Amino acid sequence: MNEMLNSLNLNQVYILATGGSASASELVMVGLEPYLNVVHIGTTTVGKNQGSLLFVDDFENGNVYNTDRENEINPNNQWGIQPIISQLENSVGFSDYTDGLVPDIELEEDITNLGVLGDPNEPLLARAIQEITGVSAKRSFEVQIPSNIVSSSKLFDERNTALIMDNLKEVDIKAFTPQE
Repeated sequence: MNEMLNSLNLNQVYILATGGSASASELVMVGLEPYLNVVHIGTTTVGKNQGSLLFVDDFENGNVYNTDRENEINPNNQWGIQPIISQLENSVGFSDYTDGLVPDIELEEDITNLGVLGDPNEPLLARAIQEITGVSAKRSFEVQIPSNIVSSSKLFDERNTALIMDNLKEVDIKAFTPQE
């Protein structure tokens, strides 16, 4: 089949991405960049250009962690390791986005007005529609309370630095994290 890569005949795509966007979202943006103009609306993304895999003592599954096989993990061996196994790059070799992808049109999310996903009045979508149509929105994009100042109590949970599984003792993953 000799179908064109860009079978939708697009020359531009608008991506809504924020400081909570990482990995697959960034890969879509970086992957499309050589083929069309990617207009990023939002804030700088996370910058996760690597992939990893969690390995545990489960020989029958190639030592790859699988939630469906937690009962098959050797309970006498409390180890786990999550090495970086890939670095993502696009067709022209670009992969250096560890500091995140900077938006073309910066617009922070506003905790007082997050909107409803898919509603044309949702601020990020409204800004994209304005950019696409050239018609000025009948709304202000002024941010009252940026969402980046709001955090989750989960961020301060010590379990975020440990791998915990029902049939294993807590394993300190700091030992597996590369030190700078």
